[in-house]
Amino acid sequence: MNSLAKTTIPAVIGTVVGGSLYAAIGWWGFLLVFPWIGAAVSLGIHLQQRLKDEKKLLGRKVCILLILPALLMFVPLANRENFQLEGVILIILAGYFSKGFIHYAVAKIFGPLLWGRGFCGWACWTAAVLDWLPITRHKRPTVSEKLKNIRYLSLFLSIIIPVAAIYVVGYDVKGSYIGKAELTWMMAGNLVYYLLAILLAFYFTDQRAFCKILCPVSLVMKVPSQFACNRKQPTKVQCIECGLCNDSCPMDVDVMSYITRKSPVADTECISCNSCKVLCPVSAIR
Repeated sequence: MNSLAKTTIPAVIGTVVGGSLYAAIGWWGFLLVFPWIGAAVSLGIHLQQRLKDEKKLLGRKVCILLILPALLMFVPLANRENFQLEGVILIILAGYFSKGFIHYAVAKIFGPLLWGRGFCGWACWTAAVLDWLPITRHKRPTVSEKLKNIRYLSLFLSIIIPVAAIYVVGYDVKGSYIGKAELTWMMAGNLVYYLLAILLAFYFTDQRAFCKILCPVSLVMKVPSQFACNRKQPTKVQCIECGLCNDSCPMDVDVMSYITRKSPVADTECISCNSCKVLCPVSAIR
């Protein structure tokens, strides 16, 4: 299969998934959203293949920016739904499995079994803004491993707040939240995420500092990502240990240690952004 044919695979998958969900559930939006996402990923991969040198990195950034309006605006506004983690927990506790639940199941629970944390690299609407910030990232990590543990507190709060709202405060999810305050929760939650994410990015001179320190969703995805089928792999070409893969990795993964010992990149911080692959000077990574 040639490279052009390979780039169309995400678009085909998006069309099939969209059509399947439409047939199963009947919502017309699936016929727009999933083909759009698939086409955006295909375009991003195509640009990575066609552009030269560091311009290759624009491919993914264009893709993630194109997907932002579909997931942050179109679906939530069309259905008045909240796709944030706390919103999904609220509807599950109320026994309401809507499109927000489908999004979480496809993108962040079962999807990572196939593509790892590819959502973080190619479709996250928070990262879509962060990746375009005018920041020159340090080659060496500025976020310590201890700071990354703060994410567990974020995850705890994202779970305990909806649980407390229902079982302590007596919040009426079906009467007061679904289709009513749900969109307000979505926009307010994202505003907080963006403010914190941008502040952290500039403070640590790292566009992905929020992902490493505060994002609770990263922890949710790290669990299924341990079993991901699609990982960065070494090729038959011998790594020259130039370190460019490590320097280019937005998540501070020690890619070179895996490639030099001819092992797949198993670190669950990997977001499948392909930066290491497209910038490797000897094509030692695929």
